[in-house]
Amino acid sequence: MRPISFIQTPFREKFGVPRQPLLVENALGVMEFPKDEFFSEAFRGIEQFSHLWLIFEFHQVIDEGFKALIRPPRFQGKEKWGVYASRSPHRPNHLGLSVVTFKSLEVTSDKMILTVSGVDLVTGTPIYDIKPYLPYSDAHPEARSGSFQEAPKKWPVFWNLKPEISDSLKSLIENVIALDPRPAFDQDQSFGVSIAGYNVRFYFQDETFFITELIKEEL
Repeated sequence: MRPISFIQTPFREKFGVPRQPLLVENALGVMEFPKDEFFSEAFRGIEQFSHLWLIFEFHQVIDEGFKALIRPPRFQGKEKWGVYASRSPHRPNHLGLSVVTFKSLEVTSDKMILTVSGVDLVTGTPIYDIKPYLPYSDAHPEARSGSFQEAPKKWPVFWNLKPEISDSLKSLIENVIALDPRPAFDQDQSFGVSIAGYNVRFYFQDETFFITELIKEEL
C-alpha cells in the first residue's frame, strides 16, 4: 500500500492528541493531493457527506512492534486487554480508522486541498484511504463498549496568564487540555503538551486545569 496523502494537524507529538476522533471538533486536519487525472475525479460528490472515514497508519510506533496485550491509557487498573479489544496503535499492521467532519474541498491550479475537523492524528500521519461515513450503517447507538471506554469527562480550564493568541487557537488549546491528556499512571506533576506550534504547560488542582506557560516552538 502507498499513502495517498500525509495529513497536517495541530499535533506534533503523540502526547496531547485527543484519544478518539471528534472530541475536539475545532482540531483541523489538512490533506493535499495533486490535481492529476485521478484525484480530479476521485473527490466528485464528497461535499454531500458531513463525515468521512480516514484509514491511516500509526507510523510513529512501527519500530515498537505489536503486542497481543495492552493497557489502555485511560484504564487505571493493572488488568490488560487484548489488542483487538482496544484501539491501541500497537497492532500487527499498525492501521487505524478515524471518523472526521468534512469541512471543505479547495481546488487550485495544481492541487486538491481537503480540510476536515475533529482529528485525533499526529501531523504527518500517512493517509491510505478516505471513505464516506454512512449514518444508516455506521451509527449504532445501542452498541455496547468496554468498561474503560466511557465518554471522557471535560474538566474546566483556567489560564494563569493572558495568552496573546487568536480566539480560535485559545479555544483549541482549552478543548485539548479539558480532556485530560495526562497518562492515568502519572498525574501528580505539571506537564507540557505541543499544540499548534506552542508548548503549553499546565497542571491539575482542585478539579481544574491551570495553564501556566505558553511558549512558541521553533520549527
